[in-house]
Amino acid sequence: ISLDALSKYWAENILLWPISIISGFLSLQYAQNTGIAFSIPLTWTLLKVITVILIFGIFWYYWKEEKKKDSKLLNISYALIIAGALGNAWERILRGYVTDMISVEYFAIFNLADSYITLGAVWIIYYYFKNKS
Repeated sequence: ISLDALSKYWAENILLWPISIISGFLSLQYAQNTGIAFSIPLTWTLLKVITVILIFGIFWYYWKEEKKKDSKLLNISYALIIAGALGNAWERILRGYVTDMISVEYFAIFNLADSYITLGAVWIIYYYFKNKS
């Protein structure tokens, strides 16, 4: 959560113009996302309620169902998802937007919290494919 918060602070206060990392593909640039994933618009109140419900739901499910499996991969995956969700929720609730800064040309602009959530989800899918019953 701290690394995500620091990257957002850096993007907002130090990243003054776009920085090309891989020309025509990957760059760093500051953006404010007032919608949900990929800037899909929702009303502020509905977005706030959905965010809180999802975070509690994911945590509750992990605590009741997944924690007992005693898998380091699952534990890390859910930690990443919850950390990413909290990092974005904190900013969305307090500021009304989420700071994004990693831009992939013709795809999206996102932040570290989004990356945590995506990586955690991919690892959960991997875990279940690997451990099919």
